[in-house]
Amino acid sequence: MPKDYGNLRRKVIKLLDENPGQAIKELAKQLKVNRSFLAGYLMALEEQGFIKSKRIGPAKVYFNTNNQKRGVKI
Repeated sequence: MPKDYGNLRRKVIKLLDENPGQAIKELAKQLKVNRSFLAGYLMALEEQGFIKSKRIGPAKVYFNTNNQKRGVKI
């Protein structure tokens, strides 16, 4: 049976709102999805303006764009 990804955007945004600056590995573990799938999904969300990413060393970390309004530096 295929997974239901219907609420994935909402879940990603909620996780990044609660804990900004998470890497794909952390998010994938919490969401119980494949990291490769999530990498593509996060890229699409970033292109749509829902999230932002920042490279810190070898890791790419993600932030909810609403966090900018709350004073979290990206």
